[in-house]
Amino acid sequence: MADPTDLARTYNPTMVWDGSKWGEASKKVWDGTQWAAMPTVLFWDGTAWRPKPPVPREFAAFSGSNKGNYKNTRYAGIPTPAGVRVNDFVVSICANMKGFPKLVSPAGHLPQVISPSTDEMSFAVVCWPYTGQEGDVVWDLGGSPQAACMNLLYRNGDVSNQSVTPVSDMQLHKDVDKVPLMPSKDYTSVFVALAVSRQVSSYAWPEGVLPREAVVGRFGSYEISAFTADTPGAGASLGALQLNTKVDAAAMYLVTIPGRSDGKPTWILGDAAASVLGKTTYLQ
Repeated sequence: MADPTDLARTYNPTMVWDGSKWGEASKKVWDGTQWAAMPTVLFWDGTAWRPKPPVPREFAAFSGSNKGNYKNTRYAGIPTPAGVRVNDFVVSICANMKGFPKLVSPAGHLPQVISPSTDEMSFAVVCWPYTGQEGDVVWDLGGSPQAACMNLLYRNGDVSNQSVTPVSDMQLHKDVDKVPLMPSKDYTSVFVALAVSRQVSSYAWPEGVLPREAVVGRFGSYEISAFTADTPGAGASLGALQLNTKVDAAAMYLVTIPGRSDGKPTWILGDAAASVLGKTTYLQ
């Protein structure tokens, strides 16, 4: 038997006066910014039913992460961070002590693998927009004795501008306790620092970048440590990552999350090179 409430709505629809006549009220839904006419199709974005995908912005926003330190195992599996939504960019990172990591899952994505001019480590990163179908991210570590892996989520990136080579710059260093940051570029810039040492136990990013996940190798063992931070692209260097001790080898990678420019200039407060405000500049 039909619900009496539904029957009442069918035979007694809500009527509104449009200025000249009475008409049946149209159903509205909240699209994230305003009440709009109900679309014919909704989709599940992982957390709720949505009428449309999120609008791309110039600077994708960090929305979650997780990490893992793996030793004496063939495979490293990391769940997609909780709260992931359709079209979130998943940035999966794997730093291997020996050999090249291979992406096992999700299928269909080709990681960018970089081997520095040192035998101590290799770096792999893959960046893709989440579709709602992907499960855990699984890396094949081969015969590596240790690896540091993590997943980062960024929301409101431009999925139409996806790149198979998200690493836009890299630097290698030997015997340093400071790892310089290269100038950030367009859109959201993610800095990934790797260090090989037995003694790294603390670190500090410079002002102007926001620290994200970090995997510090077990103290007293010769392992890779991985550190991440991000900032809107400013075209200038913000300083260096400070480590508590000298490391045998270190590398800094710049991963760019694609965005969609709004056509307006960007100033990064605290950046002396890119934050020169003029008389016609307004802060919002």
